[in-house]
Amino acid sequence: MMQAEAVLLDHVQRNIAPQVQSGRDLLAQFHKTRLLPTGCASIDDILLRGGVREEHHVEITGECGSGKTQLCMQMAAFTALRRERVAYIDTAGSFAWAGFQAMAGALPRHAECAGAAEAQRFLDLYRVFSLHDLLQLLRALSKALDQEAQQRPDRDGPHGPRRLSLLVVDSLSFLVSPVMGPGGTDDGHALMICLGRALKQLSQRHKLAVLTTNHIVGGYDDIKPALGESWKVQANLRIALSCMGPVLRRACLVANTLGPCGACAYYELGVGGPKAVNAPA
Repeated sequence: MMQAEAVLLDHVQRNIAPQVQSGRDLLAQFHKTRLLPTGCASIDDILLRGGVREEHHVEITGECGSGKTQLCMQMAAFTALRRERVAYIDTAGSFAWAGFQAMAGALPRHAECAGAAEAQRFLDLYRVFSLHDLLQLLRALSKALDQEAQQRPDRDGPHGPRRLSLLVVDSLSFLVSPVMGPGGTDDGHALMICLGRALKQLSQRHKLAVLTTNHIVGGYDDIKPALGESWKVQANLRIALSCMGPVLRRACLVANTLGPCGACAYYELGVGGPKAVNAPA
């Protein structure tokens, strides 16, 4: 094999093609990865019984008003209250600091943040990026966020800030749809696949939990996430949110690379974000 071919093959194996692993290795890795709670117990229960797993990409789909952004903001607040860093990419101008602070104030302080000050103390752990172009997002994932993830955490006590733990992109479809539909670029599909690969590589390289949102398309009997068939395999898990009443919502696990699908959870939307409730009778 020529040297150039060997270099190319090595690059593909290290950066694009999945590494070959035994079942024993995969099981050990599964048990070692941490779970990041969303702050809503009922949704955590269907997301691998504890929350969003490190090195995994969880996609949230749903109709307008179902709580996609609220769930993202609540999980981000819950993560920051544990003194773990969060990168939040807002593509549609839907992020509101007032809402974030309200959610942080409503969340219970658990063992890792017991006795901590108000949520403002943790705002330095929370970075918001306003991006409105797919190429900007790709550059941020490959450069700015990569540098952020490599920073060494500050040392200010046993519960001091940790490494970057959570990446939120709200929403992916807001940036990808314009380059995929009529009037889009010729390489729109390739850019979308590059985005999916960049999210996966960043999550695995730096042990991040990645949470993204996507809108839905189709009729009542054929609701599906946007971005087409090629995107369906990009996320490790996908949950679909739907409106059941003025404040009642339902979350269903519709795609899962690690187990069965179909589990559903119920929650209510309020000022403090999604709150778990029992299934309606």
